[in-house]
Amino acid sequence: MRKTVFLTITVFVLGLLGVGCAKITTPTGGPKDTTPPKVLKVEPADGTVNFNEKHIRVWFDEFVTVNNPTENVLISPPLAEKPEYTVKGKSLVIKFKDTLRANTTYNMVFSDCIKDFHEGNVLNYFHYGFSTGDSLDDYMIRGTILDAKTLAPAKDFFVLLFRDNEDSLPLTTLPNYVTKSLADGSFLLKNIAPGDYKIFALKDINANFRFDLPNEEVAFQEELVTAVRALPDTAADSLKAELPFVTLMAFAGEDSVQVLSRFENPAAGVYKFPYKHRFIDFSATPESTSLDYFQQINSTRDTVTWYLKSPLSDTVVYFFNADNHVDTVKITPYKEKSSGGRRGQQKAPKLTVSFANAGEYHLPLTLQFSYPVRPTDTFSVWVYSQQQDRKDTSVYHYAVPDTFTMQLPLPMTVTEKKSYSVMIPDSVFYGYNNLTNDTLKTQFTTKSEKDYGTLIMNYQLPDNGKQYVATLWSNDKIVKEDILTFSKTITYPFLEPGTYRVSVFCDENGNCRWDPGDYRTKRQPETMFNFPTNINIRAYWDSEETFAISN
Repeated sequence: MRKTVFLTITVFVLGLLGVGCAKITTPTGGPKDTTPPKVLKVEPADGTVNFNEKHIRVWFDEFVTVNNPTENVLISPPLAEKPEYTVKGKSLVIKFKDTLRANTTYNMVFSDCIKDFHEGNVLNYFHYGFSTGDSLDDYMIRGTILDAKTLAPAKDFFVLLFRDNEDSLPLTTLPNYVTKSLADGSFLLKNIAPGDYKIFALKDINANFRFDLPNEEVAFQEELVTAVRALPDTAADSLKAELPFVTLMAFAGEDSVQVLSRFENPAAGVYKFPYKHRFIDFSATPESTSLDYFQQINSTRDTVTWYLKSPLSDTVVYFFNADNHVDTVKITPYKEKSSGGRRGQQKAPKLTVSFANAGEYHLPLTLQFSYPVRPTDTFSVWVYSQQQDRKDTSVYHYAVPDTFTMQLPLPMTVTEKKSYSVMIPDSVFYGYNNLTNDTLKTQFTTKSEKDYGTLIMNYQLPDNGKQYVATLWSNDKIVKEDILTFSKTITYPFLEPGTYRVSVFCDENGNCRWDPGDYRTKRQPETMFNFPTNINIRAYWDSEETFAISN
């Protein structure tokens, strides 16, 4: 015990004498504050009747800042002139400039605009209501907004209520009531008068509470929504759950008019014709001179690519027809790109060839060409494999068929879990652009059946005669799409281990793509269904699920 006291005193004395090299640091102050500001008091109190004040003051438990209150504080009914907002110490003062209506209930919703001064923790939602009459309206409407395509919560949408039921109201008129959806997509309209209302949700880009921009996201329902009397906070959760609940599906409208953009000519003999929207049928008719070309349509069916069999020397005219949308297209000769003033001898261009499916158990090694290649009767491929203490060499012979060839499978005999090297000599392939290949090499180790998993999905569809599109996703990339017109089981074999998800949408117009809605024609977005959980695929394992689609 005596020794401990001596050491303590020694350290203290050395500190006083300045001995040592300890660095003075600022105390950390403990864990970071993550708590948003709390409202301690409001004057006049929330729910005040016969309100005749010119200002409201809100006290918080800490110093706060207010972010853009003229846009983030929502007042129902809207005021012609915005109030003035002033922070005073740990309080916020709201001063009215407009004359309030008589016998009217007002609601103020503070949406994500109040945060503490030091850490920036946001008070997500604060509601304050008062009445200039003898009573406070106590009806409400609650609900949620979801993204119609992804079914994710749609936050920061203004929810607008109108007393009348005219279709033009969201385009031309300020709402009677307004609130904003939270991060989970939920919204609550409190202290409103009883009655039926037209409801409309808007991602208001220009902050004027009107749907007047074509790229503003919206959500709506045609049926009027009926306000219900609010329950006290002490009411049982089971009773609250019985309150009517509105679900709105949000979408960004699109211009449905098909447009063919100006063609792209990235290389000699290559022409890309991009369309604004997906098409089903496509045809091209020459005005006079006809070109000899290979045609390719991409997987999303919105771009046509032509590869010419011989260089274009003069402008030709074609009439393109994509689902009865006709365009006149002038196709001009390729213009050589500038070298940019670089000096020295330029390397001669080559036909680009790459390997796909290297090592895959269920797919052959495949050559992919950057340009269609001319037919070849035979060419040789050297395959080297390591066999214990020696190397085995096999030579395979293939041919390029006289067809549109940009991919060429190379079926060969390989053993699971073994390393191989593949070599193809230079100048074997000649593209129709008169370019040839360099020497091609690749190395891979073959997989086995045990490296893959299988998903068996039982799709149960309603018997309504409609078409559905089922999509298997991996990391937001489409693995496979299937068109369904009746309930069926689809097996997805040879899946890489990982996390997958499945979605299905009702393809109302049969164009095989999801379509958003249109408020002006009262068309809702096509209904999307997501399988409720992600699906974990394990190697050498079959997973079976059932996806029941409701009406």
